[in-house]
Amino acid sequence: MPKLGSEKTIHKSVPIKPRNLLDLPNELLLRVISMLSASSIRNLMISRSLRLLCEQCLYQGISLPYHPRRSIRLLETFLLRPDLALLVRHLEINFRWLHPGLFPQSLVPSILRSDSLAALSTLENLQSFSLSGVDDWIWELARAPFCEAIFKMKLVRLDIPILRDPHTCYTCGDGDLEADWDGDLGDKVRKLLQAQPLLEEFSVENSVTYKTAASLQANLKVSDVPSLKSLHASPDVVMAFLPVAPRLESLNLMIDHWNDQLLSQMETRSAAIKQSVRRFAFRVWYSDYDHWIWNNLTNVFALFPNTEELSVVVNSCTSDRNVKPAKYYFEKIAQNICVLQSLRVVEVQYETMYPKTPGIFEVDTGSVAAFKTACPLLETVVDPEERLWTFRLDRQGSKGFIPQLVGRLMAKRLGPVIDFPDPEGNTEYPLPD
Repeated sequence: MPKLGSEKTIHKSVPIKPRNLLDLPNELLLRVISMLSASSIRNLMISRSLRLLCEQCLYQGISLPYHPRRSIRLLETFLLRPDLALLVRHLEINFRWLHPGLFPQSLVPSILRSDSLAALSTLENLQSFSLSGVDDWIWELARAPFCEAIFKMKLVRLDIPILRDPHTCYTCGDGDLEADWDGDLGDKVRKLLQAQPLLEEFSVENSVTYKTAASLQANLKVSDVPSLKSLHASPDVVMAFLPVAPRLESLNLMIDHWNDQLLSQMETRSAAIKQSVRRFAFRVWYSDYDHWIWNNLTNVFALFPNTEELSVVVNSCTSDRNVKPAKYYFEKIAQNICVLQSLRVVEVQYETMYPKTPGIFEVDTGSVAAFKTACPLLETVVDPEERLWTFRLDRQGSKGFIPQLVGRLMAKRLGPVIDFPDPEGNTEYPLPD
């Protein structure tokens, strides 16, 4: 009988099968492909095995806010390939071509001229929508089919970069356009919201008249915005939502002239929601005559004391070449931020008419450290130079925490740089790059 353990163990090498990229799960492949540029993804489409995944990456998120000619080509694609339209989840598109006086109609394909809105109906899985280039679609009678197509969407996010209030448009004669349209724009906006019960993010990026704001403030109800979590609008529009949006947690205020009256109104209407807001962003300007905001910055921050993420954009619209540098405003914010004791992330941006002025965006480590001193829970700071700072414990001295530079942020480009060239060479209405 052989003794236990007397056998010799023979180790055989097991051949390793070469791994192929296509052996990866589709979820990982999608992640890898999504990190490539659009041109690189198109090159991968020569592989039949990768074509469907590449199409999904190319079409699930599309950003063409300043590109009417590319937008036309895209809508034409949706009509010819409705299967691709079903892949789209996020779409930013330009409808400038709907204006015959602003866009050569010879560039609009016949398939769109016959039924320009049929392409929108193919976007059955669209969740996020931003439309630019047309600003009267919600109230202009001739745009009724366009408006109906948008009302039928079931969106989680809706962005309206420009919404023209007809009561602000004046003719060259004695009268104004209000006589031609006596409707209620506030009611139109409310009906739009009622048609989107799943809407979590809503953005209206321009101011409206007092009449429209008053209509929204008087009539908007909780049932109109049951799912709303994020809002980007002017303060007068925001005040209509504050008392009726119990789930609101992110607020982005457009630029406005702040004063005691506006602050008081904001305090009153935000009473029910002020403890729930966690992300607060707003734009302010510094001009030669308007200093109110900088004298009352603490009170503005105190509107939402539980803010964890703060973003402030300072727009210096003064024409004075000796304008104060970004450091001045950066330090002003640090001096008034102590009311936000839950703050974890802060970003300060600076916009000026003279960006090439030497040192205009610079801030020092002492200014960054002041934010941490004021808000002990603070984790990161993004300064006006778009540099990311974090903090490390000072183990040698008694200063507590020392700012540590991580690096400069990199902007993510969502869409193409320029639009398709105009085959007719039309330069009368130039388009932004």
